[in-house]
Amino acid sequence: MQVNSLMTIEAKKKYQFLESISAIMNSHLRYFKLGYDLLNQLEPYIHHVLTDAQQSKEQSKIEQDRFEKRIQEFRTQSELDSQQVEPSNVDGNHVYRTIPYKNVEATSIATADKEVIKQGYLLKRSASLRADWKRRFFVLDNHGSLYYYRNTGNKSAGSQHYYSGLGEHKSGVFRRFRSRHVRSASQGSLDCNMIDLRTSLIKLDAEDTDLRLCFRIISPQMTYTLQAENGADRIDWVNKITAAIATRLNSHFLQQSPINYTSSGAAGDELSLDQKKDCNRRLNMGDDVLTTLRGIHGNDACAECNASDPEWASLNLGVLMCIECSGVHRNLGVHISKVRSLTLDVKVWEPTILDLFRNLGNAYCNGVWEGLLHLDDDCEKRSTNKLELITKPSSKDSFALKEKYIQVKYLEKALVIKDESKTKLTDSTRIWEAVQSKNIREIYRLIVTADANIIINTKFDDITAVDAYHHHVDELDEVRKRHDPNACQRIKASNDSRNCLQGCSLLHVACQSGDPVLLELLLQFGADINMRDYHGRTPLHHCIASGNNAFAKVLLRRGARPSIEDGGGLSVLERAMEMGAIADEELFLLLAECH
Repeated sequence: MQVNSLMTIEAKKKYQFLESISAIMNSHLRYFKLGYDLLNQLEPYIHHVLTDAQQSKEQSKIEQDRFEKRIQEFRTQSELDSQQVEPSNVDGNHVYRTIPYKNVEATSIATADKEVIKQGYLLKRSASLRADWKRRFFVLDNHGSLYYYRNTGNKSAGSQHYYSGLGEHKSGVFRRFRSRHVRSASQGSLDCNMIDLRTSLIKLDAEDTDLRLCFRIISPQMTYTLQAENGADRIDWVNKITAAIATRLNSHFLQQSPINYTSSGAAGDELSLDQKKDCNRRLNMGDDVLTTLRGIHGNDACAECNASDPEWASLNLGVLMCIECSGVHRNLGVHISKVRSLTLDVKVWEPTILDLFRNLGNAYCNGVWEGLLHLDDDCEKRSTNKLELITKPSSKDSFALKEKYIQVKYLEKALVIKDESKTKLTDSTRIWEAVQSKNIREIYRLIVTADANIIINTKFDDITAVDAYHHHVDELDEVRKRHDPNACQRIKASNDSRNCLQGCSLLHVACQSGDPVLLELLLQFGADINMRDYHGRTPLHHCIASGNNAFAKVLLRRGARPSIEDGGGLSVLERAMEMGAIADEELFLLLAECH
């Protein structure tokens, strides 16, 4: 009996452990499989949330900037309304009375002449390694400028007494001090320095905590560490400088009516008004872009789901879309779709981009990308079951359905009508002719229906026999000369660099066409901006040779390298200087910076 029990136990050892392990593994398998199924069902929602989060982030940045601006305005107004301390000199003892910050504002607005807000001596720490302290005379005026003067020669005792006895006087004292400075500057007695407080920040304490009665003025140029004679004087300086900065920066908010200044000191106010106008112009630009693009045929609805009032666009595809479909386009990658906002990305919408969209529009672009959807009655065009199942989503459809449709439309090009009888050479010939005739829509259609990566860099050699263009010789010197554009017989005979197109790409021809929209379309679809022709010339070389400075600046901003040398061993800058002085200053700077 005992033997039988032992045999049973031994037998169970062989399978019970395996059964337990298998049961545990099976439980884990079912658990994780169930989790995978649940998460897989949440995948469309996750993509939707990520898209919303990205758009909310961009919107929140705009709102945050607006809130910060309003908060700053409120704080400035509060400071101007608060009571501050102003010292008065009575028998050499400081007596204090409270005055509103608006006194500084009133002084600034009431007159165009510079008037002194505060002046007196402060100790200034040197910026040298010794960091020693030197006594300087400081003058704060109502235009937000802080001057300080230092002695470079000997002065009389009477003069010293005059400066040390200066109090809080009106502009007459300031004028006499400045006139004295002007007279003595030629004699080497005074040196004047100015701190523009509009771009400065003031802090009460110095970096070294053991220094008393100090405050700092931090400007983009340097940091000034100053020390007052006592605590009240330090507070007064800080308050007056802070008031001057606030009044200067917010003068256009505080003035109820425009004031025309006639003195040179009002130049800063005129600049502020110009900046304000420029800011308002940029804010209104978003609305103008929105109105312009939505006014194009078919652009009143999303190109993918027909949702109304689209606010996003694809720069290279030329279509407008809703915010949800823009998230799908972003996931395609910038090599497929370059998504931009109509309201947030204001700087992108240059006149050339707007003209490109006017030439295309949702109606035409969808006619190319969704050609098969318009052929439902032609069964021959719907030969596969896959195409029969493709339907255009609506604005109410799920994110997953929209994503699937957009991927089929742009990645697989499943709805594009293609002519299988065409050859690569035929497509190259047709797009070359379209570029020469500046047919924007035909170029767009050929890029979509063909392989964009191949056709966009079509060369003249692909469509024309060029064996007779240049004779091949064995001598090294002649080989070198053959590639020099100045030695080309075709160019020399016609005195026109455009007469030799051997090795030229579509972008070379576009640069010669003078059509900025054509140039923009090829660049958006990835045309090689630095491709060289037979003579080693890039499109930038062609722009310079034809005197098209506007196109040259566009290419330079888009990454063209002016350092590339042509067959004659000369760069773009050298070719430009060969033609004479470069009158366009901006072009010269771009060429010089990138050279």
